[in-house]
Amino acid sequence: MYNHPAYIGPHALTLPFDPDNDPDCILTSETTQEAIEELCGYIAISASPGFTWGRSGNVPAGSWLLNDTVPSNLTGRNIFLYNGQIEMVYTSNEITSTYDLSIYEHDGTTYTLLTTISLISGKSIENYLATPISITNGKELAAKIETGSAKNVTAGLLLRGTLIP
Repeated sequence: MYNHPAYIGPHALTLPFDPDNDPDCILTSETTQEAIEELCGYIAISASPGFTWGRSGNVPAGSWLLNDTVPSNLTGRNIFLYNGQIEMVYTSNEITSTYDLSIYEHDGTTYTLLTTISLISGKSIENYLATPISITNGKELAAKIETGSAKNVTAGLLLRGTLIP
């Protein structure tokens, strides 16, 4: 019979993780276990439904886009992310149009303009933001045709954040 002590190697709770090793790293964890759990939050986000809006027919300036059938200024898309940021705004419509699409954050009473993108004589645009825009957990997002007009318009956001506070 062999009487060797069992080898217990490093495990995720004690193995260090250095997020500063890569300047583009989005993680803040200091152990491998924490990093894995943090990544699980990011993976869940990548599978989430989009933050999108739309409106049928001719859509004039001043029109709020809809969440399904509800104007987004009345009930917006709930921000369930922590440390959330808007990374890209996109919009498209049926015809060649010129309009400004604005994205707002609100609580049903106070509306804060976050960003505006301009579609100039086109059918669609994707605007990757040079500096991501922070959004607040627990508030709502809304979209509005600020100026110009569109027909059968849709809009959406690419967000980043975590499900863990």
